[in-house]
Amino acid sequence: MKVLTTILDFLAGTCVVLLFLKFAILTANGIFDWNLRWYFLEDIPYMAIILLVLVFVFSIPSEMIKEKSKK
Repeated sequence: MKVLTTILDFLAGTCVVLLFLKFAILTANGIFDWNLRWYFLEDIPYMAIILLVLVFVFSIPSEMIKEKSKK
């Protein structure tokens, strides 16, 4: 179970980092008038919503498993 929680935590962390980078790039483009692009993730519609949902999908089961193993 420890391996499963580690994998779920890693996937949740990856989604958080991608979500943060998406908004950091949008902010940098707006403030500094740069032309930064997401070449590999640009064509996915509603990517922010998908990443937010995936954070919860990965983190909630991980926390449930951790709580169950403590008991």
